[in-house]
Amino acid sequence: MQRDEDLSTILSNVAADARPTTRAKIANSPETRAFLEIGLQLLRDDLLDHRGPDMLDEHDAGTRLFAGLSQARLIERAERIAAGEDRPAMLTVGMFRDRWRYKSRYTEDLIAYLMRPSLTETTMNELREAALNLPSDLPFPLLARHLADAVMTATMRDPLWSLQTIVWVALPSHPRVQRYLKARYEQWIAAWASTYEQLAARYDLRLRPGVTWLDVAEMFNAVADGARVRGMAMGAVASLSSGDSVVVGAIRAMMPTLFLNAENLAEPGS
Repeated sequence: MQRDEDLSTILSNVAADARPTTRAKIANSPETRAFLEIGLQLLRDDLLDHRGPDMLDEHDAGTRLFAGLSQARLIERAERIAAGEDRPAMLTVGMFRDRWRYKSRYTEDLIAYLMRPSLTETTMNELREAALNLPSDLPFPLLARHLADAVMTATMRDPLWSLQTIVWVALPSHPRVQRYLKARYEQWIAAWASTYEQLAARYDLRLRPGVTWLDVAEMFNAVADGARVRGMAMGAVASLSSGDSVVVGAIRAMMPTLFLNAENLAEPGS
C-alpha cells in the first residue's frame, strides 16, 4: 500500500458531503485506508480462497460479487487484526458511516481503490528494473525466457491482479471499471514498449517498416494475457514440445514478422 498517493483523487464517494479540504483529509486518513485494505482482504477470501459467504446460496441477495462486504464483517476483521497485533481496535461502525452512507458507495470506492493506477505502476517498475538488470551479454532466447517467466509469475501470483481481473470480467460495463482498466492498459503497454525498445538495442534489433514498439508490446501482451487466463484456470502456463512456455514460443515465432534481423537471435549452439 502506497502511503504517499492522494486517495481524494481516486475515491469519489468517501465523505461526499464534506467540504473539499475535510473530504481530502478523511480520504487520506489511516481509517479510510484500513477500511479499503480490509475490504480487499475480504474479497480475496471470498473470490480467491472461497472462505466467505456461499455465493450460490439462494438466500444471499444483492450483488453477488460484493455480498460479503457487510459493515459487521469489516469491523469483525478489523477487531481480529487488532487482537493479533495486541493493540486496541481502530475501526468502528460509526467511522464507516462517517465515510460511506451506503454500502454501494463503499463498494464503488473499493473498486476504484483496487483499480488505482499506482498498483500497475509498482508492478511495472519492478518488472522493468528486473528486465533491464539482466546481464547485457545474455543470449536473446534466454532473455525471453527470463522475462516471460518474470511477467507471468508477478501477475499470476499477485492476488490484487487476480481481483482486478475478476472485477473487470464481472463488471465490463461499469464506468469506473472501464475508466481504470483503460488507463491501466495504456500505462502497461506504453511502459512495455519503452522497455522492449531498450532491450532490443542490446541485440541491434531493427523494426520492419510500418511496425512500431507499441505494436510489439501489443502483440506480446496479447499472448501473455491469453496464457495468463489459461494458467490461472489450469494452475500452470502451457508448455510446448520444445520445453518453452507458450509465451516464449509465440514471441519467438513472431520475431521474424516484427524485426528485419531476427534470424541473428538463434539459440546458442543451434
